[in-house]
Amino acid sequence: MRFVASALLVVVGLVSSCTGLPSRGAGEDEIVILLSIDGYRWDYLDLHPSPALRQLAREGVHARRMNPSFPSKTFPNHYTLVTGLRPETHGIVANWFWDPARSEMFNMTKSETFWWERGEPIWITAEKQGVRSACYFWPGSEAELQGRRPTLFKPFEKKLTCAQRVDGLLAWLDMPVGERPKFFTLYFDLVDTVGHTFGPRAPETAAAVREADDAVARLLAGLEQRGLRSRTNLVVVADHGMSETSPERVVFVEDLMNVSQVQIESLGPNGGVRPKPGTVTPAELVASIRTKAPPHVQVYLREEVPAHLHYRSSERIPPVVLLADDEWMIESKMGWPRLRLNYPRGSHGWDPELPNMGALFLAHGPAFKSRHAIAEVSNLHVYELLCALLGIQAAPNEGDDRLARAALRR
Repeated sequence: MRFVASALLVVVGLVSSCTGLPSRGAGEDEIVILLSIDGYRWDYLDLHPSPALRQLAREGVHARRMNPSFPSKTFPNHYTLVTGLRPETHGIVANWFWDPARSEMFNMTKSETFWWERGEPIWITAEKQGVRSACYFWPGSEAELQGRRPTLFKPFEKKLTCAQRVDGLLAWLDMPVGERPKFFTLYFDLVDTVGHTFGPRAPETAAAVREADDAVARLLAGLEQRGLRSRTNLVVVADHGMSETSPERVVFVEDLMNVSQVQIESLGPNGGVRPKPGTVTPAELVASIRTKAPPHVQVYLREEVPAHLHYRSSERIPPVVLLADDEWMIESKMGWPRLRLNYPRGSHGWDPELPNMGALFLAHGPAFKSRHAIAEVSNLHVYELLCALLGIQAAPNEGDDRLARAALRR
């Protein structure tokens, strides 16, 4: 296994503000569970039945919304949540992307060290400092990093229901106290999957939200049965929100450029292309697209992407980036007749500041304030919160301790 030192993080000027823990962390006999409900939009608490989550939000700490990082996609944001690094820094710049140094496409099944080694996730930070961790699913948790892995980890199995995943984590909690990890992750993908198929306001999505909420209630009951409820700090997050989509709001990449001259690296709410050698330069391609693009699509050279998106400084980002307006999609005509018949009614990936892209954040447990509301928070700061909870020194990152200060008891 290749060991990669932290010099890269130092070179790009990252700092960690967790030099001294600002607030009360978890006690020696407390555990920390980080639960992600993929695609749980910030306002689903009000839109869809969520009694267990509503109670946790009411009794604990609840942010009105959490802003994801760009692109507001699953893998980039899950790695940001656990590293405190933006996608352009930790290198997971999309769910699928091309790495020019390796001449290979990343996809969501890749677990080789190479793809993930630019960031240090919380379970590696914890293990390095003698804190056992256990990942019941999380993007990146199957990779060996710095010669380490979580004490326990389970490779992703989509077929497992939310309830089965809860039962798997509870089984880990039945380990002898001296062997049991202190930090756990848990991941539900159901809400996102159903939201893509039917849209954010559909009754099917409401049913998926309720199923995830029932699984949270099952987790809480399981903790209570084990005498752990009062000693568990639960952090519940989502990676992004969800917008309505329609086959009537589509721009075709073939109408914007000669696709034989480019490698298409992403489509959807944001697109990206890489000119093939000997064809056109990125600047020439951008100039040409701007003469053809409708008002719903903006095109940028990588180095011109709007600064607030922080999506410039990685060779894994395509040299030409296309950004669609909210609810608009960039698609290919290849296979379109079949795709149109069952076109997804929901998607994500747009500017994180758009209302529909906001995500869930709530926290509950003995280390957290009670009945405390936060207006808004960036997912960049969750890593430092977790470090403060676990009483460990954070690795260099791009977040700070503002969420820890706002959420934890003094």
